[in-house]
Amino acid sequence: MPIFDQGYQHWDGRLSGQATRWVAIARRGVTVAMGNRWTRLTVLSALGPPILLALFLVFWGLFEQKSSFLTPFLIFLDNLPEELKNGPRGFRTTIWTLAFRQFFEVQLVFPMILTLLVGPDLISQDLRFNAIPLYLSRPVRRFEYFLGKLGIIAAYLAAVTIGPVLLAFAVGYAFSLDFHVVLDTARVLTGSLAYAAIVTASASLLMLAFSSLSRNSRYVAAMWLGFWFVSSIASGILQSTVGAEWCPLVSYRTNLDRIRDALLDSETSWDRMTSLGQVSPRSLPMRPFQPRRRHHRADDEAPRRSPWAPRTYPWEWSAAVLAALAAASLLVLTTRVRGLDRLR
Repeated sequence: MPIFDQGYQHWDGRLSGQATRWVAIARRGVTVAMGNRWTRLTVLSALGPPILLALFLVFWGLFEQKSSFLTPFLIFLDNLPEELKNGPRGFRTTIWTLAFRQFFEVQLVFPMILTLLVGPDLISQDLRFNAIPLYLSRPVRRFEYFLGKLGIIAAYLAAVTIGPVLLAFAVGYAFSLDFHVVLDTARVLTGSLAYAAIVTASASLLMLAFSSLSRNSRYVAAMWLGFWFVSSIASGILQSTVGAEWCPLVSYRTNLDRIRDALLDSETSWDRMTSLGQVSPRSLPMRPFQPRRRHHRADDEAPRRSPWAPRTYPWEWSAAVLAALAAASLLVLTTRVRGLDRLR
């Protein structure tokens, strides 16, 4: 068979440095994932809670200014404590903290759904079609390959966590008409951004590790659902039977919630609103059924906290659990794919 030598051909494309090689992988993966109808629907649905949060911050900003626009809503504000109605600016930090805490309580569902939709095919599909040697045959190192895959899922999770936080703060600042609002809510802003970054990094690493464990993306999706739901169910069973302080650590979501409350200092804001009578026992939802314990415990006689109240066990425990999960994910990624860079 003859070989035709075409000689040197100059390439006129745009060159990029080695530090941004992973961006090409991430950019292509984000574009492909957006082609999924369910991914687009989830991203659009994730705009609902931020819009409601922004509307609430607008309402609170107008309430602080005693704006006449709230005249039709004054009938709904009659039951507020007098201290809150007379000096709403003194409760600005408290209200913003509880508002963002409730926002994350609802918004956390969307990152978990996006993780399920975008994550399973990231590495498992490359394993199934032996595409990893093709990646590494290019001037792409294994670290850059992982970073590119991580950037795909992190981009979607950041879009529904960090993006809404910045949007809500921008709207809240615009309608407060007070420079001091930036200083009063600095803890809420930094805590919200830090929590969104933790959720993005933790969920992305976990899903990437799950995706490297199987060539079948359905098994990967099942592992994520089992880890998310089974850990929460197991934690609830342990809390109702054992009742030890470490039982919430079994739940992945509970650990994320504990870090959120620690970063936002939700307990201080919750206690302050409770002391005003804003959260009364009658207004709280009923506690879920718990079986009666046979043995008498000393803490049974203590007043029970609302199930919506922030948890009080040390946040360092949850931080240690999340750090251990991240370390385990990195270990799986480095050991699982190391021997798969040859065609089979």
